[in-house]
Amino acid sequence: MEVFLLILLFILLIISPITLLIGLYKVLFQKEDKKFGIQLLIYSLIVLIIGFSSCIAFDVNP
Repeated sequence: MEVFLLILLFILLIISPITLLIGLYKVLFQKEDKKFGIQLLIYSLIVLIIGFSSCIAFDVNP
């Protein structure tokens, strides 16, 4: 089960920076779709924070 969860987190950590870049592009260059870009930025940052902290938690086994 831990392997499945780590694979899922790894996939999310690959997708999250892509959505972060798309969100930045929408906020900086597409003024009419700024709200959606801000939502993308917030959600991708949340996924990055949760993903990295989960990976660190699984790596630290006493």
